[in-house]
Amino acid sequence: MAIFGIPFAAHNSLSIQPTKKPTFHSFPTRNYQTLASTLAQFDNSSTTAKTHLPSARYSAQHTSFVQNVTLMLQSLDFTNPDACTEIYAFIFQKCKQLNNLELGSQLHAHLIVCGVELCAFLGSQLLELYCRLGCVNDARKVFEKMPERNVFSWTSMMGMYNVLGCYEEIVNLFYLMISEGVRPDHFVFPKVFKACSELKDFRVGKDVYDYMISIEFEGNACVKRALLDMFIKCGRMEIATELFEEIEYKDVVMWNMMVSGYASRGDFDKALTCVKDMKLDGVLPDQVTWNSIITGYAQSGRLKEASKWFSQMNDSKDFKPNLVSWTALIAGHEQNGYSSQALHLFKQMLNQGVKPNSRTIASVISACTNLSMLQHGKEIHGYCIKKDGLRSDLMVGNSLVDFYAKCQCLDAARLEFDKIKQKDLVSWNTMLAGYAVKGSYEDAIKLLNEMEIQGVEPDTVTWNGLITGFTQNGQGETALEFFYRMNQADMDLNITSISGALAACTQVKDLKLGKEIHGYVIRHCIQLSTGVGSALISMYAACSCLKNSFSIFSQLSTRDIVIWNSILAAFVQSGQVIDALNLLRHMIFSNVKPDTVTIVSVLPACSKLAALRQGKEIHQFIIRHGLSVGSFVWNALIDMYGRCGAIQKSRKVFDLVPRKDLVSWNVMISVYGMHGFGMDAVNLFRRLRAMGLKPNHVTFTNLLSACSHSGLLDEGWKYFEMMKKEYNMEPAMEQYCCMVDLMARAGQLDETLDFIKKMPFQPNSAVWGSLLGACRIHCNPDLAEYAAGYLLELEPQISGNYILLANVYAAAGRWEDAAKVRCLMKERGVTKSPGCSWIEVKAIVHSFIVGDTSHRLMDEILNKLESLYFEIKKIGYVPDTNYVLQNVEEAEKEFSLCGHSEKLALAFGLISTEAGSPLRIIKNLRMCGDCHSATKYISKVEKREIIMRDNYRFHHFVNGACSCGDYW
Repeated sequence: MAIFGIPFAAHNSLSIQPTKKPTFHSFPTRNYQTLASTLAQFDNSSTTAKTHLPSARYSAQHTSFVQNVTLMLQSLDFTNPDACTEIYAFIFQKCKQLNNLELGSQLHAHLIVCGVELCAFLGSQLLELYCRLGCVNDARKVFEKMPERNVFSWTSMMGMYNVLGCYEEIVNLFYLMISEGVRPDHFVFPKVFKACSELKDFRVGKDVYDYMISIEFEGNACVKRALLDMFIKCGRMEIATELFEEIEYKDVVMWNMMVSGYASRGDFDKALTCVKDMKLDGVLPDQVTWNSIITGYAQSGRLKEASKWFSQMNDSKDFKPNLVSWTALIAGHEQNGYSSQALHLFKQMLNQGVKPNSRTIASVISACTNLSMLQHGKEIHGYCIKKDGLRSDLMVGNSLVDFYAKCQCLDAARLEFDKIKQKDLVSWNTMLAGYAVKGSYEDAIKLLNEMEIQGVEPDTVTWNGLITGFTQNGQGETALEFFYRMNQADMDLNITSISGALAACTQVKDLKLGKEIHGYVIRHCIQLSTGVGSALISMYAACSCLKNSFSIFSQLSTRDIVIWNSILAAFVQSGQVIDALNLLRHMIFSNVKPDTVTIVSVLPACSKLAALRQGKEIHQFIIRHGLSVGSFVWNALIDMYGRCGAIQKSRKVFDLVPRKDLVSWNVMISVYGMHGFGMDAVNLFRRLRAMGLKPNHVTFTNLLSACSHSGLLDEGWKYFEMMKKEYNMEPAMEQYCCMVDLMARAGQLDETLDFIKKMPFQPNSAVWGSLLGACRIHCNPDLAEYAAGYLLELEPQISGNYILLANVYAAAGRWEDAAKVRCLMKERGVTKSPGCSWIEVKAIVHSFIVGDTSHRLMDEILNKLESLYFEIKKIGYVPDTNYVLQNVEEAEKEFSLCGHSEKLALAFGLISTEAGSPLRIIKNLRMCGDCHSATKYISKVEKREIIMRDNYRFHHFVNGACSCGDYW
């Protein structure tokens, strides 16, 4: 029976052109005997040809074989069918050994043309040829049209699909085989059990096992190993243990399977017990045993134990760590956050002469990615190029794409991506994620289109990479665009998809979509204890729905560190800093240990309240628990101490930072600036330059701001010009704002206005606000009106702008104009935030609002203020009633000044603390001139250091003088 034909025109290596259908009596028998002898000689001489002969000689042997096949086919004796079948089968076998598909296809065609029917034996040989050479379609056609399919045929098909990784096809073939009444043998069951292992399909595996029992198939050692491996990989160690105990003769492979099974699940007590029982059973552990323990420890993050076993193995006389041992240890360190140690181990491995494989290289490249070590990663890349096998490996190629993409080298990443010949979905997803993190929208769209052309379907990972990548880049709207496209593609949302979309909603403050996603979470019963809960907390907080955030937090029965960090950050960002610190205490009482993220979240709360004591406690916690491992923790401490008024402590922490990054310098310069220590900021900047560090825009913003707060006009101009001339940096709006503030406060109002008009971009509210504030200092109502005209248009709902203009009018005696400003505020619905001040006394933060008399010690506070006024007036204090906006009698104005919140907080601090101790006060608005003057005198009569922080800067009052030099 002819099966199917392959045209001869497609194959030209054999010149076989039969002109007529041959008959079985066309050729004499003696020709067959001669050719059989010739082929037998070739068979004997070619058994070692492929592995031992030089390539040229092997090629000659191959050519000789083709010539002999041609001669034999021309001399076949079709009167002897058995001999012909034997010759055809022999040639098929040789084609399989030599990977000669073309010759095998031509022989198949020759069979068809000659009318030779395929018996079961010959059909199996042809099927085996196609299966071994991976010709799936041809193999399938032969298999489907075979008149008789024996167990050998089924085994061949399963073997082919096993090599290709098509495990579902193996399972389907097995059930079809059973339905046709073919009994599986020792070669079939292992392949089916392996397919179930790879598919992690315990149900099918158990079904096949039950069938094996039902037909009373005992199975040899190979079958039992495959069955044992299937149960282990499907996570059914209890069944694997029962089966293992029933096996009478256990070899080292079976023991190693059990050791590996226990170790991979972190059950090291049973794994080590298994090793002991193995020895008692007379089976010596081998290198695989040791590697299983090392790999299990490394994967579980127990790197000390893994290293200990590795060292013991290294000291062993029987065997040394091999590639598997080194790779397990390197990968374990990399996956558990010890990338530097992974690179060190890799170097040791190379020094030991052990050559890496693709798994090793992928782990090492990933370590370079984690550490952003571009140059080192390039060196590993160079090593791969020298090793052709590594360079062409898909895993290595994908790792290189990921490495270059995350190191912001997208051109290099795309080059490596294009070099991958057989791209898998991981390749496409990695490149797309790289474009997303970089914010390259057009490139991402082009690659998605290219994916579609190539017939590659995006999966959930594809869309998740785009959503989270663009979110990380700050492009929330773009991230949500891909989220919509994911929904349109009917893709199932997972935790990563939902968390990424919620993070994007947080960025763009899209409360409506955030609520819709929350509804989806509720409908699909998605657990909030995962990253979804923290994402919802952050989303609601960003959308000014702190109650909703706390409601989510309260619903969670299990709160991990991520959830706590989210709610803490939500309270801090919403300005509920006292509640944030209370939550921190509750978190510690709940036995949840704060991490570095917690610390960086809560330190700003201490800063906003000037809660120095709590800040110090957190600092002590950091030291006790070894959390000061990253520069961001050190930088947060520098900022906290600076904003709590402890500038000496801030500098001390700065000096202790082991590896100062540019952010450390920027923060310290900023601290000096906000405290009015302009020359200290300048000197620190000079030191920064002397160390070879290159300042960035933030550096210059902080430096120019420091110059502005201290009136360092010449230095300010010097560094403003330095940006352009020495560092080739064009000043941004922030630097122009600082220069406007500096010039205007120095009284150069006309020059400032000219400077504003020459700016390369439209002035923003900060520019006009600085000019308006300077007009208040220098009492220039006309210019104030000009600046306010722009400012009130840009920020019509900011009450401070109206108050500042009204102050200018009041100081100039223009009460009608001041009244018009107040009327304008009412018309526009603008409300003035009341002045509020805070002071911490005995671990409790007390707040005072202007004119508020509700404090339980208000009588004592007012009595203290009365005595203070009496004392400071004796040494020269004169109330400055220009800061009262109402046109009332002077006595009433003076009384009004007494109710300012900072004076109330100051008086409370004086009666509630020990004499001589410093006081730290925060105010939400700028300190008025009268309060500034009064506090100077109070610091002298009370012999106290008073540190006042308003919404603009710090003031250090000592012995009747202020650190600002009355320049603020």
